[in-house]
Amino acid sequence: MSSDGESTVAAKLFIDKEKKMVLFAESDQDFVDVLFSFLTLPLGTIVRRLGKQSQVGCLDQLYNSVEDLGEDHFQTKPCKTMLLSPRNAAAVHLDRLKVEVDGIDQTHFYACKRHMGYFSSVPDVGCPFCGTMDITIRECSEKDTLDEIFVQSRTKFIITDDLQVAPSSTALMFSLMDKLGLQEQANIEEVVLQLNSNKLPENFLAEQADEAEPMFKPIKIRIIQSKDGTSVLYAEVGHDFVDIFFSLLCIPIGSIIKAFGEWSPSGSIDNLYKSVNKEACVKQECQSLLLSPKLPPFFGCSSNVLQVEELPPRSVAYYNHEVNPKEPVRGGTCRAYIKKGSTNFMVTDDLHISNFSLANSLKAIRAAKIPKEKLVEKELTLGKTQVLKLLRAAMLTRGALAACSCLSSSIS
Repeated sequence: MSSDGESTVAAKLFIDKEKKMVLFAESDQDFVDVLFSFLTLPLGTIVRRLGKQSQVGCLDQLYNSVEDLGEDHFQTKPCKTMLLSPRNAAAVHLDRLKVEVDGIDQTHFYACKRHMGYFSSVPDVGCPFCGTMDITIRECSEKDTLDEIFVQSRTKFIITDDLQVAPSSTALMFSLMDKLGLQEQANIEEVVLQLNSNKLPENFLAEQADEAEPMFKPIKIRIIQSKDGTSVLYAEVGHDFVDIFFSLLCIPIGSIIKAFGEWSPSGSIDNLYKSVNKEACVKQECQSLLLSPKLPPFFGCSSNVLQVEELPPRSVAYYNHEVNPKEPVRGGTCRAYIKKGSTNFMVTDDLHISNFSLANSLKAIRAAKIPKEKLVEKELTLGKTQVLKLLRAAMLTRGALAACSCLSSSIS
């Protein structure tokens, strides 16, 4: 427990006193459960929890774009809420952690008192009949009394500085000391770290083959770039492009790693993902929850290019009709966040998305300080492979359009 009464989980850090670096940590299952829970977090939750300062590729700009874009571009008002505060399909498990990692209570739902049976996981969704959800219900787990959440109940775990997790043992400790070149125990200092909801680990943060997917429709965009290929100013895109990239904020981290094989060579989250299957750390029934996290009902987009499975509509208590927050009229099956229409959007190199206008276009050209005669415009058709490359670039760099060779090479 912290000094202000907030719950904490502890880990003992083993530090090289001479090099002043963390070698590894030892903790109980509470701390490790928190670490593994990160794999279930949607990308938008990471951005929100880090105050839009995640520094993860273009995600901060995508999040800001959702905030800035007018509600009239979305299917419904709740669509913005879904993207800015995405639900977690593993919310019942996260509710049992000793440290809150999501930042909002996701076990509460909104229901209609007049038309019993209708409810939504998103605020501001209206009942299909009376337009009001006026009571709150809570989803409870039948296993709330169990101590185990994700990991097997063990005495201690060892966590390396790059987030590899394994059951604690003398053999493993000696192996780490040999690997790290530690000859004398006197060089090691022990420090206890208390982790709460406001203090997350700082080091938290193979390309997929192109598979046939009948649901995916090629996307047309127009790229404006310097003729010499050294600078990408912006792209002019339609609702289909925006829908895919905004929906990235709802995808859990574990699903991203599953889709691309790895996240980033400089990150440690890949090692945490691989630790799920290592030496039976995680309970067997929870492995798929961490390795292939699903989306909550209705949180997918119109083109599931990353092939993340979405849970079917569910029942909570006596309420068995979950309302689609994206559906502006009763009885529809809308999957998109963004309205279809003739409106185009402007996407800058760092994936900030806004309304397309001549004013915004001229502003981008002036900022680039490139004469008009040295610019080129070209229409491109992006297939699934190219969209996947661009999505990956969005998580690895802050200049996704320029970094994605599938775009720049087409204009050379």
